[in-house]
Amino acid sequence: MRGKAQGGRRISYDPSSGRNWQTGVVLVPDAAVKGIRAAELTGLSFAGLVNELIRRMDVDEDGRPVWAAELESDEQGELPMTG
Repeated sequence: MRGKAQGGRRISYDPSSGRNWQTGVVLVPDAAVKGIRAAELTGLSFAGLVNELIRRMDVDEDGRPVWAAELESDEQGELPMTG
């Protein structure tokens, strides 16, 4: 499922390399529109906005976002019917 971590495919990055990390982020349409608009209104690039949001993100002593526990209670419901 898009947006969920893939088993066996751990994120790797070596900050001691001094190189920026480039990623191919895929956003759902609503998130893309919201992010693009927020970047425009703050005068940031999209990457600049994401960097600033991550810098400001509250995390616990382990580095886990404080809101992450909310995701644990979200069970996958029925999938939408297509066709």
